[in-house]
Amino acid sequence: MKTLMRAVGRPDIGGEPMPPVFRAFDENQIIFRRAEVSMIAGQPGAGKSTLALALALRMQAPTLYLSADTNAHTMAMRLYSMITGNSQSDSEKIISENPEQAKQALAQASHIYWSFDSNPGLGDIDDEVTAIEELLGESPALIIVDNLMDVAMDGGEEFGGMRSAMKELKYLARDTNAAVLVLHHTKESYNADPCPPRSAVQGMVNQLPALILTIGQHQEMMAVAPVKNRYGKADPSGNSPVWLRFNPEYMYLADLEEAR
Repeated sequence: MKTLMRAVGRPDIGGEPMPPVFRAFDENQIIFRRAEVSMIAGQPGAGKSTLALALALRMQAPTLYLSADTNAHTMAMRLYSMITGNSQSDSEKIISENPEQAKQALAQASHIYWSFDSNPGLGDIDDEVTAIEELLGESPALIIVDNLMDVAMDGGEEFGGMRSAMKELKYLARDTNAAVLVLHHTKESYNADPCPPRSAVQGMVNQLPALILTIGQHQEMMAVAPVKNRYGKADPSGNSPVWLRFNPEYMYLADLEEAR
């Protein structure tokens, strides 16, 4: 049994904000917190993985990135582009022809540890967390699950499995004091102009995340809508987004006022 007075000032109690990344997020109270589950949801190709990768790179905190949806070569190419400003096609060429140059750049993301299991179970995720704990002497501060539909659950129908997985990921966030970020799909039948509403999130998994962001791609912009936000403003309709500059060819994502 605990009192809240004993919780104040303790760094391991949960709820602490992760390092800020985008000014637009801070100004609109979009904050990723430790010991909480957050979600980025959108239609295929909207930029979910780009946003998650930018957060992992810029937060500079020990991160476990579970990339079930994308292979190692593609993620290395994307990350190299994000770090160097090269196009993805140029990055792929450099990785192939000058791997030492690529390794030097990718060393800037050495705080990110990767798993490319295409269908990880919850036991596999626990094993990855344990491996990082043995390596670093502490749990990862950020765990990214890319994406929810690829997490293997035994028995039951698909949506029930996703709901069970979300419950387990919530337990994982509390147990490790990590910020758990889950990427997920929205229903393509819903309008995404500028962003899908909260009701478009597939599988009825809206209840557990403290923060749900839906995203939409519009020319050279990414719209990011807080459709659920336990700690700040939210609009379930998705019609009140913040905007970031976005160029997927170069993996470029930045505040509107940030000059490249």
